[in-house]
Amino acid sequence: MGLGAVGRLIRAAALPVVTLAVTGWALASNPLAAPFVERGVSDLALTLERQVQHKASAAWITAALAEAVAAGDAERTVMLLDLADELGRDVPRTEAEALVTAQSGTLAQIGDCGACMLEPAQCASATMLAACAVPFELSPAGDLNALRRAGRDWIAGDDVDELDAGLALIGLGATGAVLVSGGSSASVKAGTGLLRLARRMGTLSSPLTRAARLAVRGDADALARLGRTAAELDRVRAATSVSDTLRLMRHVDGPEDAARLARVAEAAGPRTARSFAVLGPARVFRATTRLSRMAAGTLALIWLSVLQLGTMAAGYGGTRLTRAALVDSAR
Repeated sequence: MGLGAVGRLIRAAALPVVTLAVTGWALASNPLAAPFVERGVSDLALTLERQVQHKASAAWITAALAEAVAAGDAERTVMLLDLADELGRDVPRTEAEALVTAQSGTLAQIGDCGACMLEPAQCASATMLAACAVPFELSPAGDLNALRRAGRDWIAGDDVDELDAGLALIGLGATGAVLVSGGSSASVKAGTGLLRLARRMGTLSSPLTRAARLAVRGDADALARLGRTAAELDRVRAATSVSDTLRLMRHVDGPEDAARLARVAEAAGPRTARSFAVLGPARVFRATTRLSRMAAGTLALIWLSVLQLGTMAAGYGGTRLTRAALVDSAR
């Protein structure tokens, strides 16, 4: 091989060698050990809105409205109508608006919320629950009322709702801690009230129900996890609303999920429930993280290294084959 050929080989190999060296340096920092990082609040809000706008076509909203009307879910129907208005989607509205009007009229005729307040299971909707039962249930009086129900059932020989009573006791304990600490346990108090309400509404997930049972039976670790979950749920309530939080709690299995939900709620605010309704929980939770710049850059370097090595190999192989063909033809 002549000096000219050696020079060409060195020049051809220089770029891949440099690329491989940079790739090795990047990999040495181990960027793929934790390739995903949390999105910032504004980035998360924009990401969710883009995804909602992309998915919520007129056809999608029309189908979702039909399901909500068939289920008699006025609150979801209102959310979908508002979404259609905001995005400028032309959807059928007659049946949906009739449902909303009918249920609003029923609620307006209810002058006394006493039955709903004393027994949340009697609330006709989440809206009524929020208007009538929530202020009461989230107060110490709500915890005492839960204990009253437990005592009534025990005296009557009926099954006592151990979880409802246990959460009420935890809530009362947090109330005492609030008085002593000046408010540091207020979020736990509000969160345990939300847990009780979600249980009675049927929106408490099975894993969280099991964890709550362990907590009220005295498991210290379960009690600590329940306290963290309750505090995160209160962040969700503060960023959205009580009725939205109660609906969203079906997606929470523990403090980790509650913390992710709280991050979404603090980014999306009142649009949190809408994001979950349109995108689903898996997609919303995936949106909370993104590929880090270091990991993305390292993956790009790996791809470039493989491409350059493949190009070199193909060029070298092509040259050898051409030379062999020329030698054969010369014979």
